[in-house]
Formats: sequence, C-alpha cells, structure tokens
Amino acid sequence: MNWLKALFDATSLDRLLAIVNEYLLAFPEEHWSWIPREARPRLVASAAELHEWHRRLSEAMAEATSPNIRLQDLCVFFVRASARALELEERGARSCNDGDQDGDSRQAG
Repeated sequence: MNWLKALFDATSLDRLLAIVNEYLLAFPEEHWSWIPREARPRLVASAAELHEWHRRLSEAMAEATSPNIRLQDLCVFFVRASARALELEERGARSCNDGDQDGDSRQAG
C-alpha cells in the first residue's frame, strides 16, 4: 500500500485517523524494534494525538545520533499525516464559516 498517497487521498479526519492506525498495525514487532520505545506511536483517536506524535517523532529524529531508515520513514509519515489533518481541519472550519456567512446573508436579506 502507498501510505503517503492514502494520507493525501483521505477526505475526512476520521478516515485519516483510520489510515494512521492501519499503518501502525501493518508492521510486525521486529519492525518496531528499530524504533526507540519512547518514539513508538500508539493508536491515535484524535487530531491532537496525531499532532503530538508528530512532535515527539520530530524530537526523536533531532536527538538521534544515527537515525535509521525506519525511524525516518515513521517521522515522514507522521509529518505528512499531521499536515493533512491540518488541511482537513482548516477545510472543515472554512465550510462551517461559509455556512455561517450564508445564514447571516439570508437573515439580512
């Protein structure tokens, strides 16, 4: 599966979180043994948790003396997932605001 494309194609925050959790469950335990324990994400239930893991992984990369490709891939995945969540949240907020403006203009007219 192309995980980065799946993130890009997500059209809702719920779908995005489901993709992130599918990604986390897709790898066997030996894959995770390459990731420092404190940088091993748990399943995420909200955009806030997703953004928190993005922050933690970025810090783990910055502190790593010799980061391995698995940690790098995980960090890239969470950077992209966090960015997509922000896009979806912004789109949702814009849609709500557009609806409010429509309601205001109908009331005024």
